[in-house]
Amino acid sequence: MSSETAQSARPSKRPRRTQEQRSAETRSALFEAAVRTIDRYGYAGANTALIADEAGVTRGTINHHFASRAAFMAEVVRWVFERETEIFRTLTQDGRAGTRVSDWPALLWDVFSRPSGVAVLEILVASRSDPELAALVMPMQAEVERSGAINFVQRIGARDVDMPTIRMVVWAIRGMTLGRAFTGDAVSMEGAVAQLARIIERAAPGGSFEELAGRP
Repeated sequence: MSSETAQSARPSKRPRRTQEQRSAETRSALFEAAVRTIDRYGYAGANTALIADEAGVTRGTINHHFASRAAFMAEVVRWVFERETEIFRTLTQDGRAGTRVSDWPALLWDVFSRPSGVAVLEILVASRSDPELAALVMPMQAEVERSGAINFVQRIGARDVDMPTIRMVVWAIRGMTLGRAFTGDAVSMEGAVAQLARIIERAAPGGSFEELAGRP
C-alpha cells in the first residue's frame, strides 16, 4: 500500500471541541442527571452530590458552573421548558394533531407526564419554601406560561388568549401527573385524561378555543 493510500485510509481526526462546547455538554449532562435524580429521589433527596454522580462528573462541577443549588435548579426548569417546546412542535408538526381543543389533554399529558415534567413540578412546589429558588423560577414560569399560551392560540387558530381557559386545561393535566405518583395508578389517571378530553369535546363540539372559552 502506498503512503498516499495509507494516509487516505486513516480515519480523519474529529475537530477539537471548544471550551464553550465542552461547557454546554457538561451542563446538558447535569440537567439530564438532575431530572433522573429528582424522578428517583424527589426534589429534597436530589442533592448535588447524587446529581454529579449520576452525570458522571466530579462533585464540584455543579458549584463550578452555577452560583448555588437554587440557581442550578432554576436552569433545570429553563432547560426542560425549552425541550417541552420542541416536543410540542414535533407532536403537532403534521398539521393535524392539536387543531381541536379536545386534542390538548392527550398532548399535554404526553409531555408533562415525562420525568422532566414531573421534575419541574417538584421544583416549582419546592420554590414555595425557598425564597432564592422562587425569585429565580417564578418570573421564568410566568414568561413560559405567556409564550406557551401564545403558541397554543396560534396553533389552535384562536383569535386571542384566554388565560383562565388555558390554565384550566394545563394545570388539570399537571395535577394529574402528580396524581399518578400519589395514587400509583397510571391506567386510571390516563383514563381521567381521556375523560377530560371528552368533556372538552362536548363543551366545544366544533373544536374551537372560543367555544371552550364561552365566547361567540
